[in-house]
Amino acid sequence: MNPYLWFLSIGHLIVDLSQGVLPIMSPFLAKSFHLSYFQIGIVALAFTFSSAIIQPIFGVLSDRCSMPWLMPLGLLLSGLGLALTGTVKTYGLLLLVVLLSGIGVAGYHPEGSKIAHFISEDSKAGSSMAIFSVGGNIGYGLGPMLAAFVLGFSGLGSIQGVMIPGALAALVFVFLLPKFNKLLAKNLHVRKNNGDQMDHENQVGSLIILILYVTIRSWIQSGLVYFIPFYFPNFKGIEKPDYLVSTFLIAGAVGTIVGGPFADRFGGRKGLLVSMVLCLATVYPFLHLNGIGIPILAFIVGAALISTFSTTVVFGQRLLPRNIGLASGLMLGFAVGMGSIGVTLLGAIADRFGLPFTMNIISLLPVLGLGLAFILPDVRAWGGAVK
Repeated sequence: MNPYLWFLSIGHLIVDLSQGVLPIMSPFLAKSFHLSYFQIGIVALAFTFSSAIIQPIFGVLSDRCSMPWLMPLGLLLSGLGLALTGTVKTYGLLLLVVLLSGIGVAGYHPEGSKIAHFISEDSKAGSSMAIFSVGGNIGYGLGPMLAAFVLGFSGLGSIQGVMIPGALAALVFVFLLPKFNKLLAKNLHVRKNNGDQMDHENQVGSLIILILYVTIRSWIQSGLVYFIPFYFPNFKGIEKPDYLVSTFLIAGAVGTIVGGPFADRFGGRKGLLVSMVLCLATVYPFLHLNGIGIPILAFIVGAALISTFSTTVVFGQRLLPRNIGLASGLMLGFAVGMGSIGVTLLGAIADRFGLPFTMNIISLLPVLGLGLAFILPDVRAWGGAVK
């Protein structure tokens, strides 16, 4: 493995802290700005629109020209935007600074994943992308802990502390930019000379199915992450459910570590199928059982659901070999970002029919994911053709 994959992974960890911080901030924002479930969903949508849905735009730009400088800029903005939520006074300005944080996240991902792709070995593409992806999963998982720590001092009045990791990482990445530029230029030259993947056609139809699969996965993940802080205190008697969110997300990092090599060995489609089968069996019990089983099930659900994160990125790159940056933006951004549209819709359902009803809907979504996985093509070896 190229050692610079680890730098990219650590940067991914730090930039994705904000994605774990925002859900834990939601009850504080709801209280401070007097927000409904639907309005909380709009905040989530604003963040995800800027952090994820527009990410393919950065991906297209990344395919046309090298822009590694987006990585340090993204690291800085991702924390700065959330830090400003403690100073704004209106709902409109709140949405604006959340958008700023999301733009930082969007700037980092396509360029980071493109570099990770070009410096990976074909036979270990899933494992290499797992290294890059697991950083984001860990950051997402540590985000609630960071939020709980910072908010514990004086609520939103101390939220400025969340920008410290991103600011420090941005400085490190500024010094690493020359090396990243050199690595990218070298590997692009080698791949073009070898004709790597350039003779394969884009498979847009299969890519659309994969995007729909990732959308369903994101609806499940985002729905659980955003509504666990509301559901468990009000309906399960767990006053501080932050640890469940962190358990769920950190388990996702463990799942990603396993999921990448699993895809290298058995193929991406099989990994997607196994993931949804496990989710179908565990999400409903997680929401309805009591006692020690709750954190155990949180871990199983998180590991199973998020295990396909790196798999779908590599899968997308294999289906769209002529546009690696765009494929990365679609998998890491647009498709994942659709999760917040799901949160907004689920929030509206919760306002109308109640949160327990909404959580039961989430528990049934793996059925849709399973059906989509069945009709995807198989990828037996990441270095070979899509079958």
